[in-house]
Amino acid sequence: MLADLHNKSYGQDNARLAEAILAQKPDAVLAAGDLLTGRPGESFLPAVALLRRLREAGLPVFCGNGNHEYRARLHPEIYGSMYADYAENLRELGVVLLENEKTAFEAAGLLMDIYGFELEEFYYQKFCRANFREEELEQIFGRPDPERYSILLAHNPVHFHAYARWGADLTVSGHLHGGIIRIPGVGGVITPQARLFPRYDAGHFRWMDKDLVVSRGLGTHTINLRIFNPAELSVIRLGGE
Repeated sequence: MLADLHNKSYGQDNARLAEAILAQKPDAVLAAGDLLTGRPGESFLPAVALLRRLREAGLPVFCGNGNHEYRARLHPEIYGSMYADYAENLRELGVVLLENEKTAFEAAGLLMDIYGFELEEFYYQKFCRANFREEELEQIFGRPDPERYSILLAHNPVHFHAYARWGADLTVSGHLHGGIIRIPGVGGVITPQARLFPRYDAGHFRWMDKDLVVSRGLGTHTINLRIFNPAELSVIRLGGE
């Protein structure tokens, strides 16, 4: 699982990053949003170059949108054709781009549904303290099938309890960039919404027998700063009971 690439390149055409992913021999790649940076005139080609390498290696790739892709999709009057061109590139590569949609996937005998959820812009505003409720997910997707393993690509991890109550067995997120600055023994310091010491800053969390994995992200934007907070890929292994 990867998130928050923000157009960063690890080697030419992201060759080093692709090699690191392929070395894990994954069954699939989950992208939890913000592979690009939503800024007028910004190039999304580093993200496309990475996904091309993964698809050429035969890997299934499932992408959800973060706030940067979502706002570019909602506001073509500001961002022009950025999102439409990005989405077209991904679909031509055979990437499954989920815009408030779900798709079925099977690996090693496990039947899964993968959901790509786009959180409304309102929840990304600075100092936002709005209470997200699972009913919003139900209005979009209905209820998940309890006979299948449900994976939710939800860029913002802050609302994990609502995702779990809705029924997501595994939620994968990013967005918080690990808290930008990490204090050893304490964790991340601040979120993009200016909340201090976020609960779900990075790593693996569990609540109500549901799991959340939050990536510290691979790139930065605006505040190009990481302190005690290296970029990361998250490797998730599912094992039967």
